[in-house]
Amino acid sequence: MKRFDDMSTETGERRRQRRATNRGNVKLQVETQELEGHADNVSPTGVLFFSEGDLRVTVEIDEDGKTRKVTGRLVRAQRMRGDSFGWAVEFDPA
Repeated sequence: MKRFDDMSTETGERRRQRRATNRGNVKLQVETQELEGHADNVSPTGVLFFSEGDLRVTVEIDEDGKTRKVTGRLVRAQRMRGDSFGWAVEFDPA
């Protein structure tokens, strides 16, 4: 089984901002208590729904021995393999 620090999401570069590799710890706190939306489809194992609201979060990131806190919104959650997940957060403008 691969460890989290061995996993990579390397893809073709489509992003507007340059990325820096960081293998430090991250802690995510969910600020939004509730989201309301409209179901697209429902199955016995889950639901896909759409919402106008953001899932607001605060992220603590360890970088070079320092911890910084950044607010933003969760923009993607994806099961990577087995029980591991990838979480993408778009930071608020500085």
